[in-house]
Amino acid sequence: MNKIAVTGANGMTGCHMVSLLERKKIPVKKITRQVWDLIEWKSFNQLDQIFGSVSAVFHFGAKLDHSHSKYDNLQTQQVFDANVRSCLNLAEWAKLRNIPIIFISSSVVYENPHATKIVETDTKVVNGFGGFYGYTKFISESVFNYLSIDGLKCIILRPTSIYGYGLPSDKLVQNYLNQASSGEVIRVFNPNNMVNFIHAYDVVNAAWQAYNKKAWGVFNISSKKQNTILEVAEIAVSISGSGKLEVLNDDNNDTNFSRFDLNSNLAIKRFGFDAVLDLKEGMTLMKNKILIPQKIN
Repeated sequence: MNKIAVTGANGMTGCHMVSLLERKKIPVKKITRQVWDLIEWKSFNQLDQIFGSVSAVFHFGAKLDHSHSKYDNLQTQQVFDANVRSCLNLAEWAKLRNIPIIFISSSVVYENPHATKIVETDTKVVNGFGGFYGYTKFISESVFNYLSIDGLKCIILRPTSIYGYGLPSDKLVQNYLNQASSGEVIRVFNPNNMVNFIHAYDVVNAAWQAYNKKAWGVFNISSKKQNTILEVAEIAVSISGSGKLEVLNDDNNDTNFSRFDLNSNLAIKRFGFDAVLDLKEGMTLMKNKILIPQKIN
């Protein structure tokens, strides 16, 4: 097997992808910010030197929008360059070199993240739940789709809310685990709100399955069920063996939301996608700082 390149190799999803490939004894070319800072445009010759002889690029690198101001021009430029220009840069080079790209997009591209059974052709959004970051994912998909018409081999995956070891501490799942492990009280607001969480292993395994099947196209990737916010907190307390819960309902909010209820039937049909980890199994891996389950296919 030729070497596989993974951009964003130090990120949460990238680390899981690298770990999966290494478990399968597949040579990996790790593309970190030190190798290629995605805000920098590269010539084809430079990209040849960066990637060498690889058989595919799993493009997982991206820059989050941490700015709380709409007028942070430098931050906006860097997010755009890292998330959009890098895709154009990479896609043009990959098309010329006949190298497939597997790209991790996001479910925030959909206009209504609270809809039920969202399918790949549902309406997209320009300025929605994902903010400017979500918009860059939408544009990046358009770049890949444009060049796919001209011969680029590309797979675009739209996962639901990804969690796993390496998740930032301000994200819900990691935050609850941290609080429970410290013996703190987890205050749960709107406990019946539901989200489809998917473990990073299931996402990277889907990427690998799609690549092996040459399933060029766009696919939703979701877990088999949605979980309530309360369930996340209860699991955190259960597997930590410490911490307590305090449930707080918002009296001004009479409606509960359901977020990222994606329909993954197309991925199931095209490359046999199967999310194998439920939330408790996935959060247990997180707590134990494990990326990939012991037994994999």
